[in-house]
Amino acid sequence: MVKIIAIGEPMVELNAFTQGRLRDVSYFEKHVAGAELNFCMASVRNGVPCSLIAKVGNDEFGYNIIEYARGKGIDVSMIKVDTEHPTAIFFIQRGFPIPMRSSSVYYRKGSAGSTISINDLDLEKIREADIVHTTGITMAISDSAREAALTAMKEAKMTSFDTNIRLNLWSPEKARYTLREAIKNVDILVTDPDDAQIIGGIKDPDEAFSFFSSLGVKTLVYKTGIEGTFVFHEGRKMLQRGFHVQVEDPTGAGDSLSGTFVSLLLKGKPVEYAISHAVASATLVVTVRGDNEIIPDEESAEKFLKEFK
Repeated sequence: MVKIIAIGEPMVELNAFTQGRLRDVSYFEKHVAGAELNFCMASVRNGVPCSLIAKVGNDEFGYNIIEYARGKGIDVSMIKVDTEHPTAIFFIQRGFPIPMRSSSVYYRKGSAGSTISINDLDLEKIREADIVHTTGITMAISDSAREAALTAMKEAKMTSFDTNIRLNLWSPEKARYTLREAIKNVDILVTDPDDAQIIGGIKDPDEAFSFFSSLGVKTLVYKTGIEGTFVFHEGRKMLQRGFHVQVEDPTGAGDSLSGTFVSLLLKGKPVEYAISHAVASATLVVTVRGDNEIIPDEESAEKFLKEFK
């Protein structure tokens, strides 16, 4: 059976129960989240084992993350507990100032997750995995986290990477330089026009594939929102259109898309099947608060696609 290892920082998310400015919100829902944890959730929902390499604090939020991930089927044996640094949290502001959009306010500087380093890697297990996944967020949270992620990518048989540029974590210039270097070790790349503009000064899907393939990328998943997601794979270009639904909170949708696509491709499913399920998964995620609770398995995604087709 194929196996995936993801490297990144899990966090506790406090999602505004009502829309508007955070200063005006009185109630918040607690969720367990983080880009790589969400990716793992999509993987295990689609029947592919996923291990998370991470660190959390020796606090209630840290143990919440471990217990939640374990209960959902993620392998947590490589999550370490740090006794000196706290678990990161972040707040979600919804529907303001742009309806159906969300923004994240992070409290993660000096967090346990940001202290992850090459000393936290089990290189033997990394070499055994079928694919290693990480994101631009892990590259941004600290120098040691970036070094750990790059080391794991170089040791892996195969890699997937979501650019996930968060400009409240680093500058466009640093993101551009760092990710151009990181992408040279990437087999499957997930990105979007905003990130492609920062990294390569391009937005057009075909130009994006030309640029990223020149860096070594073999498969490009290019998200353009409701217009659809392009996939460039083995000399083919295809487009999976998006689905119109009521948006509650889009946070985590891209993680579910990448986790679903990569896991199904590893299972040997046709690329059309993998990307249609991936877009279905992302669509369901935006309809609720919370990043990963509603990620569907294959059977549920098939029911969704049948209904919308």
